[in-house]
Amino acid sequence: MELNTLPMRPPGPALETSPDKPSRDDTLDLYSLVPYREDYRSRAVARRCFKTGESDCQVTWTDVDAQGQVNVRILSSLAELRGYRSLHCPQRNAVRVFSISQSNSWSRLNATLDMFQEVVDSVGASPDLLELPLFFYQKPNAVEEGYSGAPVLRLNADSTEIIYIMKYAFEKPLEEKGKENWVLRQTGVYQKYDMATGNSTFVFLHSRPECQFQNRLLRFLQSPDYHTYLPRNPLLIHSILFGTFLHVWRDYLKTLEDRMLPIANTTVAAELDKPLRVNHESLTAVRSTENRCLALQPIFRSLDKTFEVLHQANAALSDCGRTQQAEVQAMKQLLNNYSSTVNSYSQAAWSLQSRISRIAAHITDTLSFKDAHTAKRQTDFMLRDSTTVRVITVVTLIYLPSTFMATLLGMNSFFEMDDNRRIVVSPQFWIYIVCSVPLTAATLLYWWYFQKAKQRGERSANGDILTV
Repeated sequence: MELNTLPMRPPGPALETSPDKPSRDDTLDLYSLVPYREDYRSRAVARRCFKTGESDCQVTWTDVDAQGQVNVRILSSLAELRGYRSLHCPQRNAVRVFSISQSNSWSRLNATLDMFQEVVDSVGASPDLLELPLFFYQKPNAVEEGYSGAPVLRLNADSTEIIYIMKYAFEKPLEEKGKENWVLRQTGVYQKYDMATGNSTFVFLHSRPECQFQNRLLRFLQSPDYHTYLPRNPLLIHSILFGTFLHVWRDYLKTLEDRMLPIANTTVAAELDKPLRVNHESLTAVRSTENRCLALQPIFRSLDKTFEVLHQANAALSDCGRTQQAEVQAMKQLLNNYSSTVNSYSQAAWSLQSRISRIAAHITDTLSFKDAHTAKRQTDFMLRDSTTVRVITVVTLIYLPSTFMATLLGMNSFFEMDDNRRIVVSPQFWIYIVCSVPLTAATLLYWWYFQKAKQRGERSANGDILTV
C-alpha cells in the first residue's frame, strides 16, 4: 500500500489562502491520524502549546552534508526560518535536524504555531507530526505523567517516517532540588528518511533547553565518528537518545525504594499499647510513592511499542537495500537488548509497586487497630465512670431520707424544743407546705412537659424520614 506524503510548500505566508487554492490546513489525508488539520490547530491553541509572539523564540536548525560539514543556525522568527529555508536545499546523503525546546517542562514551546508549521513544511512531513507538539504544553501541575502516546510508523516506496515520545526520569541539579528531586520529562522524536536521496530529517522537541541528548547529538554530528556510524544505518541516532536516558530508570527506581525502606522497617512490629512509629504522614508518603509507580507501567509499555516500530523501520530499510545485512542484524540485536532492559525495569517497577501497596495496607491496618484499641480503652473508662456514678447514686439514695429529715428538723422557724425537751411544731408550719409542694409540682410538671416535647420531636422526625 502506497501512502502519499505531503508536498513541499514554497516560501510564503504561513496561513495564506485564496478562493481558488486551498491552504495546507484544508489538505485532507485519510491515511493519517490527523486527517483534519483545523482540529490540530484548535487543540494546539487550547492547550497553549506555542507562544503567541516571537519574543524568546528559538528553533535550532542543523545541517550535515555528505562530506560531514556541520552548519548550526539558531532562528528566532518566522521570517528567519523562511529566509534560511529558501537558501538551503537538502543534498544527497545529508542529515537535517530541527530542535525546539520548552523553557521548562510545564511551559509552552519556544516557537509560534506558524514557526512550527514552517518546520513541518520544510520537512515535507505527514500530518501525523502535528500530534507531537500536543504533548508539550503549558500546564499548572503534573498531568499526563503516565501518557506517552502510541508510536507512529508510515512506510511507502519513497520514505519512512517514525514518530514517538520518549519519557525519562531526570534528577534535578543540586541548586534546583526541593521537595521532589526527581521529575519525569519527555523528548518528542520525528524522523523522515528519503529512500531515493538517502537524506534523514529529524525534528526533536525537548522539555528543557539544556537537554543532555541534544548536546550529545550535536557532538556526535561534529565528530569524525559520524561517517563511521550514521551512513551505515539511519536509525542509529535513536540509540543516542536511548543510551542517554534509558538507564536512568534504574536510579529512579532505586530512589523510590530508598524512600520506602525506612517506613517499611518501622511497620514490621507495632505494639498497640505503645506509641506507634508510623502515622498518617507515613501513609501519605507511601501513597505518594505508589502513585509515582503507577505512571511507570504505561511508560515502559509505550517504550516497548517504540522498539517494535523501530524493528519494522529497520526491516524496511533492509528490504529497500539501504542498509547491509550485518547492520540490520546489529540494529535488531540492539533493539532487542533495549526491549529486554525496559522489560526488566517494568518488572522491577511492578514489584516495587506491589511492595508499596502492602506497606500502605499494613500502615492502614495498624492505624485502624490503634484507633479501635483507643476507642475500647475509652469505652472501658466510661464504663468504670458509669459504675462509680451508680455507686454514688445508691449511696445518695440511702442517705437522702435522713439528710432530708435532719434539714427539716433543723429549721428553727418551725420546730422548737420546750422546757421538757419535747419538739414543738410552730403554727406557721403551713408556710413550708405551701411553698415546697407547688415548687415540687412545678418541677415535675416541667420535666414531664420536656419529655413529651422530646418524644413528639422524635416521632415527627421519623415521620418525615418515612415520608421522604
